[in-house]
Amino acid sequence: AFYASHADKKAPETPRTASVEVAALIEKGACASCHGANFSTPIDPSYPKLGGQHADYLFVALKAYTVEGNNFVGRSNGIMAGIAKQYTPAEMRAMAKYLSTVEGELKVVPQSRFR
Repeated sequence: AFYASHADKKAPETPRTASVEVAALIEKGACASCHGANFSTPIDPSYPKLGGQHADYLFVALKAYTVEGNNFVGRSNGIMAGIAKQYTPAEMRAMAKYLSTVEGELKVVPQSRFR
């Protein structure tokens, strides 16, 4: 889930170092140009903070951008669709796994049992 509005801590300026393979994949997609060098400072507030997000969520989100012609399953963002289609599912998983380990500003806020 996307919890950017609940953040009250700051992510480090530079994320932990990725493996050579993952760093090349992230460079290929120019992820930092929109999501920030630490993946927690996007250039626009409507862009998601990726650092610390759950790996499974990131993988499914990336995979959803590759779906065409199915509004019930896919995501519609022309920029992300073009970027995500460059990667194999294994590459998406590797990037998602790395991004989930990056210290970010996201946190889970427990909901009250009584709404």
